[in-house]
Amino acid sequence: MNMTLTHQIPSKEGNPRNSEGAFLRGKKGEILFAYSCYQGDSFEDHASCNIAMAVSSDEGKTWSESRIIAKASDFGVTNIMSVSAMEQKNGDLAFYFLIKESDGGTTLGRAVSKDGVDFYTARCRADFPSNYYVVNNDRLVRTRDDRLVAPAAYITTEQLLAGGRVPYTTTLLISEDDGKSFFKADFDFTTKDRLNARYGLQEPGILERADGSFYLWMRTNSYCQYESESKGDIDRFTQPAPGQFTSPPSPMQVKTLDGVTYAIYNPIPRYNGRVCAPGTADRTPFVIRKSTDGRHYGPLNIIEDDPTRGYCYPAVFPTRDGCLLIAYCRGDAADGNTLCRLGIARIETASVE
Repeated sequence: MNMTLTHQIPSKEGNPRNSEGAFLRGKKGEILFAYSCYQGDSFEDHASCNIAMAVSSDEGKTWSESRIIAKASDFGVTNIMSVSAMEQKNGDLAFYFLIKESDGGTTLGRAVSKDGVDFYTARCRADFPSNYYVVNNDRLVRTRDDRLVAPAAYITTEQLLAGGRVPYTTTLLISEDDGKSFFKADFDFTTKDRLNARYGLQEPGILERADGSFYLWMRTNSYCQYESESKGDIDRFTQPAPGQFTSPPSPMQVKTLDGVTYAIYNPIPRYNGRVCAPGTADRTPFVIRKSTDGRHYGPLNIIEDDPTRGYCYPAVFPTRDGCLLIAYCRGDAADGNTLCRLGIARIETASVE
């Protein structure tokens, strides 16, 4: 497979972590990439974080210096993170993210721009129960009936403040007004089997297939991603069960671009005798597979497999010159951990088997 690592955003003094981003096409054809940009001296999930953006004018071959486009202080909090991208129905460009509220809960916000240069920030009205929700980066999708869907996993704020060692529940947050407000879907899924009693079903994602069906996947501690399906009703999914994608407790991304579906994930969980470098969380190797029907996938194409690094939280985007851009965390011990360094790679789509 022909892959080139074109850009890296490492940690540095006063900026201990860069992670979880998403791509969007700008008004002049440029590519915008926004991500979680941590400040201060801590890279922990709840530490100080804003949203930064870099720009490429040559289809991801080179990138500008990053700048902040949304501040946590705009919302009266210390942390906004985990970016998804969406063009609004009126043509505006928007980067959505989690707002970590002072009461321990999370809501959604967005940075919106008409030109991809000047952004204003706004809260999305939270018409869903107050809980601690996790919504991964590059997860927001627009369905064919024009709803925005953010797959989410949650625990209560009380459980979070007590240590958070309880199983997460998967659901969907849905908007019918182009992101101004979100409400919760009419289902909740979790599992309390032996391996998942402390973790449940985490970091879900959703794909709408060409036939109108939905595919829902979830991170687990059961050596694989769990899967669920719907024939088209966003509120009626099958009970999640172990699926075809082997995996450590790590997020997977599945997205259809130009009629081809790609799965990007870590295919090897921790098995008896496997040794992984500290801080990598078993998140190597890192692969991409493709499918023409969203159900059956071809062979594993290795993106990176350095055993000293961990690879996770991918975002994927098509270029106009026959490549995929994939942004992902790729840190090692020298960076602090796998979440502290971002990389952006260009992969020739014709080289993906």
